[in-house]
Parts: sequence; structure tokens; C-alpha cells
Amino acid sequence: MEVAAFTRDMAPPSARWMGMDLIEHDAERMFTRVSFEPNSDMINFGGVIQGGFLGAMMDDAMGFNTFISLGMKFAMATIDLHTQFLKAVPFGPITCDTQVTKAGKSIVFTEAKLFIGANDLAARATSSLKLRPFAGLQYDMKESQNG
Repeated sequence: MEVAAFTRDMAPPSARWMGMDLIEHDAERMFTRVSFEPNSDMINFGGVIQGGFLGAMMDDAMGFNTFISLGMKFAMATIDLHTQFLKAVPFGPITCDTQVTKAGKSIVFTEAKLFIGANDLAARATSSLKLRPFAGLQYDMKESQNG
């Protein structure tokens, strides 16, 4: 499967807010590399990106990789997420590599590595995702802005 040009406006609101863009996808390996452009609302008192946002970036990236790697047939819910922070992440570009490590009929196991820039490893995560049939987007941007 080949992923058509992915743009931020096609991403869920959470991924758009975090500035996620697709860099590379290898369907055969079930591997995806994405970038994030954090916004200034993500900076903590220490002047670095708050760890919860880094975890959310890896969670979104693992979910996105799973979604496209399994042919865009399944929505998923994270049922566990284990994160290790290796160093503080300053405000600036972030890259995240994700890999599906095992895909079962109802549960998928995946991992992520988050880099400062392109190659300075700063965090890693593993996750289990529960699959369910994809019923299309469940979020109406126009309705939420009017409500």
C-alpha cells in the first residue's frame, strides 16, 4: 500500500495542533517517520517541551502508523503506553520513528523513538492498541466550533 500525499489538514485535530507531518512510510516494514513542529503552549517552566506532550506525539505517531500500515481499515484505542524520557527536549523541530512490532487480529504492538531534530534520541515508547472497524472520522470540526 502506498500512502498518498499526507498533509496536516488531513490529520486529526490533535496531530494538527502538535504540527505532525508525514516524512516517510514503508508499508512492508510497517514503519513511519513523522515530524512535529511544537507550539509555544507546549513549553513548561523549565523552558523545554512538557513530557506529556512528547508522550502524546509518540502516541499519535504510533496510532497513525498503525492506521496506514493496516490499510486504513481500523480505528484504534491506546490500551497502554509506556514512555521513557532520556533527555529534555528544547523548543524546536522533533522527529518520531514508529514501528508496528506485532499485529494481531484485535491488538497491535508498536514502538516509537522521538528525536530532537532528526537524530538526537530523547524519548521512546511502546504501546498496545485495540483495533476496531474504522467508521470514518468521528469528529466534526464545524460542529465543534459552533457549539
